[in-house]
Amino acid sequence: MNEIAIDFDKVHQIKLFGITILEPSTVISSLLMAIVCFYAFVHLGRLGRVHRMYRQIQYFFLFMGIATVIGGVLGHGFLYITGQRGKIPGWFASMIAVALFERAAIWHIKPLLKPKWGSWLGYLNYIELTTFFVLTFITLNFIVVEIHAVYGLFLMLFMIEIYVYKKRKDPGSVNIFIATALGAVAAGFHALKFSFGPWFNYNDISHIPMGLSIWYYYQGARHMTYYGEPFIQPEVIEKAEEETEKSEVEKEN
Repeated sequence: MNEIAIDFDKVHQIKLFGITILEPSTVISSLLMAIVCFYAFVHLGRLGRVHRMYRQIQYFFLFMGIATVIGGVLGHGFLYITGQRGKIPGWFASMIAVALFERAAIWHIKPLLKPKWGSWLGYLNYIELTTFFVLTFITLNFIVVEIHAVYGLFLMLFMIEIYVYKKRKDPGSVNIFIATALGAVAAGFHALKFSFGPWFNYNDISHIPMGLSIWYYYQGARHMTYYGEPFIQPEVIEKAEEETEKSEVEKEN
């Protein structure tokens, strides 16, 4: 890996209890984004949906939260200690996260396809993740991680949900469309390096639509219907859960 020569004295920083933290605004915005991820992970777990589609989406948020923490803390805050290699664990965590959401989307579409097409998409998901892992190991270049995210979230996931929405008007798909659009806005800010200065730079600005994107992915996960066996319709389940809770409260009173 070619280390980029950085004059850390010129990078905006603060000292907290004698510890130097580079790009503190980026560290904070990364941690805020991670909080959204972990919130989604915990609350999806509380819904108690056991099908692999829902579990895989849930773990997307866990791995994305881990990736965001590593990226913000090691990849920015303590870059002067870890170097560029400190970013690598976050890269792999983010690729696992993207692959998990793709996998969930494949489960979402699978009951609507011929069996061989659903199986083919599943194999493609494994081949894709393995290929990008190997490429990242060989090149140690973040551009590979970015290409994987574009392929996984903007191509595979988005196209699958378009098909599902056309077939079933799935309410979860609508939220995923919004999340994809917000993700594109975030990518645009980052690519253009649009900044208001070192204390609110393009990383911080892009984290705003990115955090909103994660929230809408969470809403999509909450409302996605599984069309296989057993048929799982979140709205019906949530309504039944609410009625059960109300009846239990009434009994206690």
